[in-house]
Amino acid sequence: MNEEGAPIRPAGRWVSVRLQHRHVSFDEGFEADEPSPDGDCADEASLSYSGIVISSYDRGEKVSERWIPLGVDPSEADDERLIGQLREALLWQAGRPPQNADD
Repeated sequence: MNEEGAPIRPAGRWVSVRLQHRHVSFDEGFEADEPSPDGDCADEASLSYSGIVISSYDRGEKVSERWIPLGVDPSEADDERLIGQLREALLWQAGRPPQNADD
């Protein structure tokens, strides 16, 4: 761990997976999409929803970020999509190219 108590990240590739709430406001035709710390809606002209953020880092720099929404009642297809995204991220972290699903 470093001085701030955070774990020391490897120098190479690594992936971060976390739950995040996003908040969307509809104000006079303007739509803002930003992370919401608690997932609460401020009023009737807004919406909050949860998702999983997969961030990929290479030598400490963020190189990609994917946000996968989580439905209230996720389907099997939603689960398969999430598993596929996690698999791709972990293969990237290991330095291996993604394989065909048929392999």
